[in-house]
Amino acid sequence: MTPLVPGLPDDLVEEILLRFPPDEPGSLIRACLVSKPWRHLLTGAAFLASYRKFHRQTPPMLGFLHRLYDEEPCVSRFVPTTAFRPPRPDRRCWYALDARHGRALFYDSESHPTPSFVVWDPVTDCQRKIPLPELPQAWNAAVLCAVDGCDHLDCHGDDPFLVAFLGTDKMEGFRLTTACVYSSEIRAWSDTTPFEHPDAAVQMQPGVLVGSALCFLCEQSKRILQYDLLSRELSVIDLPNVHGSSIVLMTVEDGTLGFACMEESRVFLWSMEVVDDGAAAWVEHRVFEMQTLIPPRALMITPDVVGFAEGIGIIFLRTIVGLFTLELKSGRVRKVSTRGSLCTAIPYVSFYNPDRAICQLPQAHDQ
Repeated sequence: MTPLVPGLPDDLVEEILLRFPPDEPGSLIRACLVSKPWRHLLTGAAFLASYRKFHRQTPPMLGFLHRLYDEEPCVSRFVPTTAFRPPRPDRRCWYALDARHGRALFYDSESHPTPSFVVWDPVTDCQRKIPLPELPQAWNAAVLCAVDGCDHLDCHGDDPFLVAFLGTDKMEGFRLTTACVYSSEIRAWSDTTPFEHPDAAVQMQPGVLVGSALCFLCEQSKRILQYDLLSRELSVIDLPNVHGSSIVLMTVEDGTLGFACMEESRVFLWSMEVVDDGAAAWVEHRVFEMQTLIPPRALMITPDVVGFAEGIGIIFLRTIVGLFTLELKSGRVRKVSTRGSLCTAIPYVSFYNPDRAICQLPQAHDQ
């Protein structure tokens, strides 16, 4: 067998390749083009399993989606935060809703013969259209992996997935919310779960997955609408009385429900914790003073929190000078866009492995 590099043991070369950073996916792709032996190694199941194990801490954030409202019709754009570039970053008439477990979810208003949901994998460009349930006055949807026991390190669009849909009909004096789930395996929507509450109208902002439950903010009220995917039950969680200009739901280090809000120049983090009497209560557990982290001009108008990256603890801050990310663990801040008009940032978190892009590669050299 031809050695990967003349004069070096193959296992040493493999150890070097394992250390290519996952947030620079182009490195592995370029390595695939060196020769057929390199391509065979890098796309093999054994190497990919070792690569994911070596970088097991979390998949990286490859970029984020946002909606361009200043273009007609609506355009959703993928903005890279690494060297990864999807085949087509702009999706015309696609309204970005959610991203999770290697997939992004959109509402396609121009789909034929009728509007539909689209599940898109930016890495492989795999797309799946999903028929819409009946759309009420207020609604939202989320996508997630459907594989039992999956570690979500290598989820992609051709694997089984679920789409959860919540919709609220607003009537005088009360709100009726229903929820259902689409399964890609049986290609059908489940029966609906009804829930009546006077202030529970789901808001069209990305939710957060907390254990087996999806959580969404409610419109014009200090409440969270929670949908348990196992029990298929809906419930409401009250938010504390905070004075922030905006709120985004998140998970904290132990995986429990939390939220971030912005007040003047400070980011406040809250989490749901069990207190002395055994009941769950909201607790403020961390504050970031942004005056020392972002340019003074960015704080001339109070920023808004507009997104959260599940699993890696990053929130997005919209300012008048652009969009910043704040890593909650390290406190590191990074400017990721010069646009100051973004309403929502939807992070895309995934490993970019060579086998997922193999169809996009030219043939390797015969060496």
